[in-house]
Amino acid sequence: MARAVRRIGPARLGFLAGAWLFVVCVVIQVFLVGLDIFARLDGEIHRDFAYVYGWLVPILVLLSGAARVSMPLRSMTIVLLVLFAAQTVLPSLRDQLPLLAALHTVNALAIFAIGILIARGATEWIRPERDPATKP
Repeated sequence: MARAVRRIGPARLGFLAGAWLFVVCVVIQVFLVGLDIFARLDGEIHRDFAYVYGWLVPILVLLSGAARVSMPLRSMTIVLLVLFAAQTVLPSLRDQLPLLAALHTVNALAIFAIGILIARGATEWIRPERDPATKP
């Protein structure tokens, strides 16, 4: 089965690795919340870890441009950046607007879903394309 070879440069590889690393970090973040709730650990671990891996999001936006990913994939990274920025603000609204602050958990689901879509899109994007002359 012949496949057209697509060059995978460092920006594309970095985008792919960063996207999957982000998804893994979100799963760890959910685990840290579980520890906070059930093991009564300090909630600062959850918050601090978010600030550490949160730097992946603007890096993904930059890499999406450098890697020349498709426009839909690039748009999703920008949406992810906006959602992640909102995620950092929502808990601070706890006292003034508790209903809005409660969207922190819903927004986390959206962040995870978009992170998965980006990572899967990046994976599909670097896979070799099928040669149209061959049948599957």
